[in-house]
Amino acid sequence: MEVDVTIYVSNLKKFFSDNPQDLANLIPEKMFDDFFVEVEQIAILNFEGGKEIPLTRQQLIDLCVKLNGNPPKKGGEVFVELIYGKFFLN
Repeated sequence: MEVDVTIYVSNLKKFFSDNPQDLANLIPEKMFDDFFVEVEQIAILNFEGGKEIPLTRQQLIDLCVKLNGNPPKKGGEVFVELIYGKFFLN
């Protein structure tokens, strides 16, 4: 695995370990490990595709929606359907 991907995922883990409530606001606590596995896989795909390693806003949104139990919607939606209702992303 590319060193830059490892550094990115490691920094993200450190941020969320210092701020666990921020991650808990995004996904259920039982999904924390799955979140980091998915982030690493997406970052690797970004690297292999010649893109920036850090996940885009849309990639993070799709991942959080997926881990919350709703399939990601295609087509550049600005509203995300969560268990609490529609959420506007600007």
